[in-house]
Amino acid sequence: MSVYKCLNCGKEIPLEEAKKRIRCPYCGYRILLKKRAPIERKVKAI
Repeated sequence: MSVYKCLNCGKEIPLEEAKKRIRCPYCGYRILLKKRAPIERKVKAI
């Protein structure tokens, strides 16, 4: 299940609530960020 995060208040919003209208239900801010898994990087040492 996807979760979005409000850029203004920082609260997490489930996908169902974010699809109804693209606004934070807590503060009304219109910019939401999709939470992603951390990227694992491997660097080869010489």
